[in-house]
Amino acid sequence: MKKIVPDPPTLPLLDAAQCNDVLLDRAAAERALDFYLLEPKPPRHVDLATYVIPDSVNLEAALAQASDLLRCAGASASEAGNGMSGHARSLVLSTVHLVELARAYVDKSLDGLTTH
Repeated sequence: MKKIVPDPPTLPLLDAAQCNDVLLDRAAAERALDFYLLEPKPPRHVDLATYVIPDSVNLEAALAQASDLLRCAGASASEAGNGMSGHARSLVLSTVHLVELARAYVDKSLDGLTTH
């Protein structure tokens, strides 16, 4: 019986730059997989957070603040959308509707809280 494929098959030789690129790609893939798949994930340090909410804030105050922030975000997006046209305007104004929906849920949550 005669083999058609040489034993072992010959592979094209890669130059040094191609080998380096392949090794870098493999190393990046391994880092990404290690980050997302290995447990435990590194904790996020509070000093790296952009905004830190104090633990002492109560639920009602937090919801009221969130409602105010959503109101401001909706007003900002609405003003930005008014100066646009076409598809960009539609995207910005759809953001207004999403913000209003989120604000309605926050306000409904505030209404359901028992006041002390």
